[in-house]
Amino acid sequence: MSSDTIDRIVAGVLKKLSVPTVREEAPSAVPSPMGTRLPETNAVVLEAKVVTADVLEALAAGSEVVVHPKAIITPAAKDAVRERRITVTRQERPPGKSAGTDKAAVGEKTRSSLLIVIQNTDAFERIWNEIQGDWRRELLGCPDDAAKLAIGEISRGGVSSVLIACEQTYRAACLANRHSAVKAVPIRDVGDIKMARRQLRANVWCLPPTGRSYFELRNLVREIRNQ
Repeated sequence: MSSDTIDRIVAGVLKKLSVPTVREEAPSAVPSPMGTRLPETNAVVLEAKVVTADVLEALAAGSEVVVHPKAIITPAAKDAVRERRITVTRQERPPGKSAGTDKAAVGEKTRSSLLIVIQNTDAFERIWNEIQGDWRRELLGCPDDAAKLAIGEISRGGVSSVLIACEQTYRAACLANRHSAVKAVPIRDVGDIKMARRQLRANVWCLPPTGRSYFELRNLVREIRNQ
């Protein structure tokens, strides 16, 4: 083998060695806005601090969604909740708390009350600002969804009482009463509350907030809380 041939072979090998190796990089994981799904309830957990309509519209109609305790729900997202009949609830506590804190949270949960708002007013919003330390609030789109949520919370012992703010009070009460653990009544004044408490030991109250003053609503809510 001539020296020229050897030089050509060596040059070819060196040329191949000089070509950089191209590595295929695995695509980076894209976080899904859909969140995780709770196996026991099939509810979707969204960790986002801002819940938008785009996220909710990707869900099936009638889905149940659990959001962060301080999550902001945009106006467009609230429209999507009503149109797609999505049930939105807030987590009882931020993730990452200790087991000891969990036990305390469960104890508080059984004594808490739930406010479900379908129709809201400025006066009723003022009431909420006064009671929110002891209550939690959910915004829903129709009395059917409110009744469904009330049944779920009362039947599993999540809350001791529920107040539904809506105009279709009889519909909400009728649908909620389909479960044996629920005793729902429509109310218009303090007398209704006292009568229902004596005769039924009611635990779900359906109150129309529209056209009522702050003082009237305050007296009604105060009587409901006076258990």
